Amino acid sequence: MENQKANQQTQPADIEGEGNHTADRRYRESVERSVKGGKIEEHAEEAASALDGPEGDELREAQEATRRGRPS
Repeated sequence: MENQKANQQTQPADIEGEGNHTADRRYRESVERSVKGGKIEEHAEEAASALDGPEGDELREAQEATRRGRPS
């Protein structure tokens, strides 16, 4: 128990324990800004064009790799 207390006291300040609340907050704020910016449709069209373009195969491979839990 004493060793566990020592480890907790020496952890860097940026470790937040279970889940990273700071990253979660930043993500949610970014999504909210994107939605309020009103360019969702524009970005969706860009993504569709990219999938249909020369990089489409590479994008689909990366998508499949992340579905399997292996980032490209």
